[in-house]
Amino acid sequence: MNHLASDLQALAPTDAGPHPLHDGAFGGDDLQVRRVAPGGSLHEVQRLRREVFLHEQGEAGEQVPRIDDGLDRSATVVVVERAGQAIGSLRVHDFLAPAVQVEYGRLFQIDRFASAWPLQRLMVGSRLAVQSDQRELAVLDRLVGEAYRHALDHDVRFGLVACDPSLNSLFEYYGFREYLPPAVLPDGSAVLRMLLVTEDEPHLHQCDSPLRHLVRNPEAGRAARTWLERTFEQA
Repeated sequence: MNHLASDLQALAPTDAGPHPLHDGAFGGDDLQVRRVAPGGSLHEVQRLRREVFLHEQGEAGEQVPRIDDGLDRSATVVVVERAGQAIGSLRVHDFLAPAVQVEYGRLFQIDRFASAWPLQRLMVGSRLAVQSDQRELAVLDRLVGEAYRHALDHDVRFGLVACDPSLNSLFEYYGFREYLPPAVLPDGSAVLRMLLVTEDEPHLHQCDSPLRHLVRNPEAGRAARTWLERTFEQA
């Protein structure tokens, strides 16, 4: 398991009791969050990725993700900053770009969604990076919360992520669920194919997700959840 996954795993809620952020407030008053639109400057994000993916994971002899895989040009990147410095980032895409369809379409079985939903109603998150000394739940809450707001602003119905198995509990905390069996990537690593139905108010309340307070249109969430459970047996 890489250092990033190991550290974030430690943030996952446990049976010891509710997390203090369960009051719905995205904590960390000294944190700022912003979205970098497609084509915007990612200088600070690239610096953060080099620190996490190259310096930290590379020195540990672990497989290192590429810093720039060409998908950044069509992505929106959520950035969390402290004292003007990027300490966390998360990249999100819808599936309109052909390169995104090639990269993720087969993994997430996008054809099954496309039979009923426009591709802009689907969003995938990738390239999660958090500075090693800033791995606290407040930073993750800001990243995921702002990505969720971005999804709502663009009428996204399903948020997808290929999740390291060690982070299952953390993503479940936000309201994600497995909707397909785990997949084995070409490098031999296994990932969980997880999905968040946006505005699925009953499920977000059941999970006690901090995202539950951001729901705007629960009827849309209910319709998306009904379709999901009818289409994917595991959901």
